[in-house]
Amino acid sequence: MKINIEIEDNIEKPIGRGRKSLLDADTIKKLKSMEIGQSFVVLKQTQVASIQMWGRKVGKRFSSNKIYAGERKDKNFYFRVWLEGNCKPVEPKPQKRDYTKNQPESFGSLPTSKVKSDGVGSATERSKVPNEILTLVELKEENRMIVEDLDKIKNILRQELGYKDFNSYTRLNEEES
Repeated sequence: MKINIEIEDNIEKPIGRGRKSLLDADTIKKLKSMEIGQSFVVLKQTQVASIQMWGRKVGKRFSSNKIYAGERKDKNFYFRVWLEGNCKPVEPKPQKRDYTKNQPESFGSLPTSKVKSDGVGSATERSKVPNEILTLVELKEENRMIVEDLDKIKNILRQELGYKDFNSYTRLNEEES
């Protein structure tokens, strides 16, 4: 089914459903003119949070207290916000992330240098092997040699001393020894 549209000019876009700031230019001007120790009243926690976040961004530290008015302490309250002092402004986060600067220089005992290749020519250019893989191969070979040595020791223990089951032996506690 076709969509029929009519294009219109000079229609203003209503403000809403976007990122609205609770702080307008007049409020920001008043906040910037505050001195340390001065305070003001707001009615909602979201207003307090908005002011504190703005303060962190520009280098001002605000604190707040919830103040109860009247006998009932469930609905009759407001927030008093004080300018405590200055702080280091928080730098805005970069929009585009650069993942290359977060790459580790080493992974455990494996260095992350780029490529290791012996020889010259197009065949070696195509078959470059990263150092991480070469290190893993060396570790696997060392582990294989250790396992072979353990098997030899087990065979000697079986033949010379008559041990049969190596899994049943447990460590002695210090009290038992």
